[in-house]
Amino acid sequence: MLVAMHRSSNIAFPKSIVGQACAVVFSACFLSLAGCGAGGEEGPTISTTATPAGAVARLDWTPVVPLPGEPPILGYYIHYGKGSPGQAGSCSYEDVKFVNTPSGTVTGLDMDSRYYFAVSAYNGVEGACSNEVSTNT
Repeated sequence: MLVAMHRSSNIAFPKSIVGQACAVVFSACFLSLAGCGAGGEEGPTISTTATPAGAVARLDWTPVVPLPGEPPILGYYIHYGKGSPGQAGSCSYEDVKFVNTPSGTVTGLDMDSRYYFAVSAYNGVEGACSNEVSTNT
């Protein structure tokens, strides 16, 4: 395995406005992921490492739990890119990756670059993106 760790950073996601890290709001099949954090004092994190193939970012967050009778969460979209959409809740990033679990790894990122990330939940309908987090690779 050719993995060399050159640099690592940890950044915490901001907490949601409503004081809960992950909030699910359903309204006629609309799902909103408001902040996707771990609750309490901790929040989801992003960490980056360097490999010979480029930088790798790992994101972790607390899963969204639907209310009784609501459809289950089928997965999450990790939206990312070198540019920020500059608007809260926007999912307008250069790239996207679907994951089935409340964590994901994005590979092949350019070294020495700033990347922006946001997460949205999916239950048959994609929700709004979480608060944005960024890191340098």
